[in-house]
Amino acid sequence: MYPALIQRVLRRSALAAAIAASAIVVTAASDWPEWRGPSRDGRSSETNLPAKWSPKGENLAWRIPIGSRSSPVVFGNRLYLNSPVGDLANTQERLVAIDAETGKLVWEKRFSQYLSDVPQHRASWASPAVDPETGNIYVFTVAAQLICVAPDGKIVWDRSLPDEYGAVTTHGGRTTSPIVEGDKVILNALVLAWGDLNRTGNRYFAFDKKTGQTVWIASPQARHYDTNYSTPIVANIDGTRALIVGGTDGVYHALKVNTGEKIWSIEVSKRAILNSALFRDNVAYITHGEENMDTTEMGMIAAVDATKSGTLAVDAFKWRTRGFLPSFASPVMDDQRLYTIDNSAIVGAFDLKTGARLWEKSLGTLQKGSPLLADGKLYVGTENGKFYILRPSATGVEVLDEDLLGTEQTPEPIIASPIVADGRVYVTSMDATYAIGKRIARTAARSSTGPTGSTGSTGSTGSTGSTSSTGSPAVVQVFPYESIISPGQTVTLKARLFDAKGNFIREEPAAQWSVDQVSGAVDAKGVYTAAAQGSSAGFVKATVAGASGTARVRVVEPLPWSFDFDSAAAEAPPAWWTGAPGKVFQRTVEGAGKVLMRPRDDTVGRRAKVFLGQPTMTGYTVEADVRGRETRRQRGDVGLINERYGLVLFGNGQKLELHPWQAADEMTVRVPFAWDADKWYRLKLRVDQLPDGSARVRGKVWPSADPEPAAWTIEKVDKIPHKMGSPGLYADGISDVYFDNVKVYKNQ
Repeated sequence: MYPALIQRVLRRSALAAAIAASAIVVTAASDWPEWRGPSRDGRSSETNLPAKWSPKGENLAWRIPIGSRSSPVVFGNRLYLNSPVGDLANTQERLVAIDAETGKLVWEKRFSQYLSDVPQHRASWASPAVDPETGNIYVFTVAAQLICVAPDGKIVWDRSLPDEYGAVTTHGGRTTSPIVEGDKVILNALVLAWGDLNRTGNRYFAFDKKTGQTVWIASPQARHYDTNYSTPIVANIDGTRALIVGGTDGVYHALKVNTGEKIWSIEVSKRAILNSALFRDNVAYITHGEENMDTTEMGMIAAVDATKSGTLAVDAFKWRTRGFLPSFASPVMDDQRLYTIDNSAIVGAFDLKTGARLWEKSLGTLQKGSPLLADGKLYVGTENGKFYILRPSATGVEVLDEDLLGTEQTPEPIIASPIVADGRVYVTSMDATYAIGKRIARTAARSSTGPTGSTGSTGSTGSTGSTSSTGSPAVVQVFPYESIISPGQTVTLKARLFDAKGNFIREEPAAQWSVDQVSGAVDAKGVYTAAAQGSSAGFVKATVAGASGTARVRVVEPLPWSFDFDSAAAEAPPAWWTGAPGKVFQRTVEGAGKVLMRPRDDTVGRRAKVFLGQPTMTGYTVEADVRGRETRRQRGDVGLINERYGLVLFGNGQKLELHPWQAADEMTVRVPFAWDADKWYRLKLRVDQLPDGSARVRGKVWPSADPEPAAWTIEKVDKIPHKMGSPGLYADGISDVYFDNVKVYKNQ
């Protein structure tokens, strides 16, 4: 978080909490505040739910033409949905607040997407999450931006993971839905940052829910196969509050909620895991639909002893059943059976004690969404547009109701999972949201306890406001874990102590403090002061009784900046740049001199987005000399980033493109531009925020040896603009590309 904003954020958070308390009357047991519901297991304890309905009117409370691939959530008298809006040239994600009783729109908040490989038709992937304490809503976009929105629709804070952590998004669109656990918002993302996050990998993040400050970042994965969207569950395991989540490495991980430390891991798949787990009585029930580690047979349903620790082996399995392929759907379970759905819309039932496959029922041909289990019924939507209400038993399943959303010619695909709240079932297709059944009116006073159920409570997890353990200190956590400040600024750090089970003990005022790599100094009270001049990056360490913890700090000097790489003492780029490690290098190149180089790279990770500064920067211009090579008849691409807009010179395509959203072709402006290999060109990108709320984005390119032309080469006036963002460099290393004489300065 940025220190200049912290006080404003805290004031806005307090206001948001007050608004929430006055505007929303809730009973927590009836809410569905996250994707998997109040118990994070896709199950509800509500009864007397609809067994039959019709999209034409029977038992239909309302239908609104707002659809999505993500599921809605319900808190109090509001339904919240992350939904795409706008045509292909103006697509945004939006958080809509709907009156749950009437289906009327209360408000909406729109978010423009940026620097993302996710195309428009895969936008709004992740479901929002609501904090039961404040009513604040958390949205994670396909641009990897985490946004906290107050119940009245005002933004409380946001974190841009691309600018700050080099987050990588991919064409598939997989985006994790956040969860709110105690005082934290938790999610995972693929990132390449700086310092100890200097390799591309999937990381798990915990942010303070009120301020957005980073609490911890965990890196339990040794490798990365593919992006995923396994949403974490939380369980109490022998006194430890544990996060259980499927990784992009084909491994299920258990982490301590308060510290991010790994408890155990178990490798089950040769691909990323998309499913969420279940938990009951110290047993984790896990699924996947990819190739297994010890057999070529695809898919698995398994029960794992969750009380173990370390890297778990075969003996940790209580049972395993292979051959069923729930690649996308997460399971649900009642007291006797686990239910899940494979890729072909086949529902399967499995005995909880033995894993025996009890029965199967085909519902269609395509399946993405997860089932809802409530009132002894399974509610299931298929990608073919069919919605089913089923009554499962030990021997089979009865179809209580089957309905087609849309028409036979144009069915409405159902990718989202259905939910239930206050006696009403909600199902969202790609075209609309339906409310099914009579809603039970809210009468009870608001509860401040979080969701409860088989995965445990989301109440206090040992924040600094209370002492929950008298054990011996085992872990020192420095908070905030990440800061980016200017020279001469300060950040106040706290040393938090936790016991071996991850339970909070106290804040330690007598910690010993020191700095490592970053300039400046830290005093005995944990107040770090950056050096008066210059940029740097490193760590501030707190030590208590032999145990140590660190915080990551970047110091970035104000504009103007100039980088000519002539005085580079090492290949590594400046330490405070994000997304640079292993991607770009300061090298002396024959015929080019000392330059910043993106070497040729044949892997899928050949593209580099390097961010040079703070994500809140605005009103500046970026310039650089660029040069490309030709290798095996291939030319690389090279460009600049300004306030999340990209200006890219394409080598093979011989064109110049301006990108508001990298994957959104309909938003892109392009002009032909023939440029030679092994010749230097000057690129320039300027963004101006206009009084009418739009942004004028202009770029130009010319041979570096020539005078700068007066006319801009390419221009776009963006009506859904990005308002801020870090300056950056872009390179696609199909072949070597070089940068030199990089300058960033305030608009003139």
